[in-house]
Amino acid sequence: MTQKYNDLDCLKKEWLKIKPKIESLFVEQWNDPELPGMETKSYARLANWMEDNDFQVTHSPYNIPTAFIASSETKIKSPTICILAEYDALPGLNIKNQTKKYYKNAGHGCGHNHIGPANVGAAIAAAKAIKILKVPGNIKVIGCPAEEILWGKIALFNNGAFSDIDCILTSHGDYQNGSISRPCQSVVSGELIFEGESGHGGSLYENNALNAAEKTIFKVETELKKQFPNILFRHVIRQAGLIPTITPEESRIWYSTRGFDFIETQQAYQNIVNTGKQISSDLKIKFHNQFISETKGYFPNATIGKELFKSLKLVGPPKWTSDDLDFMDKLVKKVSNGKKMTLHKDIGYFDQNEDYFGQDDGEVSWRIPLGRVNWAYPMEIPIHNRAWTELSGNKASYPGPLMASEALALTSINLLKNPEILKEAKEELKKKTQNIKITKPRLGAFKTMTQNPKSFWDGTWRE
Repeated sequence: MTQKYNDLDCLKKEWLKIKPKIESLFVEQWNDPELPGMETKSYARLANWMEDNDFQVTHSPYNIPTAFIASSETKIKSPTICILAEYDALPGLNIKNQTKKYYKNAGHGCGHNHIGPANVGAAIAAAKAIKILKVPGNIKVIGCPAEEILWGKIALFNNGAFSDIDCILTSHGDYQNGSISRPCQSVVSGELIFEGESGHGGSLYENNALNAAEKTIFKVETELKKQFPNILFRHVIRQAGLIPTITPEESRIWYSTRGFDFIETQQAYQNIVNTGKQISSDLKIKFHNQFISETKGYFPNATIGKELFKSLKLVGPPKWTSDDLDFMDKLVKKVSNGKKMTLHKDIGYFDQNEDYFGQDDGEVSWRIPLGRVNWAYPMEIPIHNRAWTELSGNKASYPGPLMASEALALTSINLLKNPEILKEAKEELKKKTQNIKITKPRLGAFKTMTQNPKSFWDGTWRE
């Protein structure tokens, strides 16, 4: 038996010991969803589990209440493999619809109830295995709140949380099982506030804040979209008045721009701000732009991506049972008017084309080699949808993140045993970015998200 298989056997033994805990946390996190910035119980479950397994944990680093940083070896600075944990939920996607219990009807429509336990479990299993195998190195976990608004990792990065890290590993649910080594979207977002005067709806309309907001949206839709054809413009109206007979004194639009060119994505957002400012001036409306976050898209690292693929092939694809497949098939039929389920059941290495999503770890991947594992849901189940929430709360969803957890753990061991791979990954990143000016990402809402996140979700925050 080769040494590689000795490593796998050792890891498998340790990972199987904690597998029941991973699965129980899938349930606990799903049953208790919390919005970005408000993940007090979700973060604590993961941080406490790491402390129970001999990790040194810093709670609420940099005054970010629901973040944590955990290390298996405080005396060893290098090599250090960092695994990311996410655990926030989305507003409006709870299938139980118990709004009194779940603030803003939060639900795990993106499957973060899996990511936190699976990735933390990977770190715990890997840390135990390297001690047995006598492999020097440090396994670090950074608990990242508020991923759904692409905020937490930017806040942590800007404060230095990612210093002294050689490589980052993470996972997410999507529509394929495998190692993902292709770019995703850059995202810039913020909130535009229009302030007018309240008054009777039968009188003059000029100082109506909603009027200014609607004119801004109209101009974005009819002019800016043509000016920036490669950028997606997305918005929600957060405040729009209460009754037509009262002229709204405040209206708010949360805007985000999304694209694969970061500079163009920034420019598109700034044009939205300029548009809102000019319309407000014309209508004699007060205007305020409060920035939320920006992140570049994921910068692929083929060296790490291929190592993850090697581990995935050893671990194998998700081990769905017939009951799992039956549940997913019925859910697909329910949400897609009887369509046949399309489910990726193999392992792949995905380095062609681009991904539709944005991730705040994308920003970090331009500085530190980062590798990502995906696990598959049926193609007919829309992400950020109640159907995704429903599947994320059923045991049929477990085999995917369990596969990812084991693969992340095995890759961590392999990278620590073979530091030349880490060196190669760093050299790849340096070579690809040597002629690119990389600036510090902008971040807003820090006081709000760390002191009063509820006001953010109520749409009353101001910075």
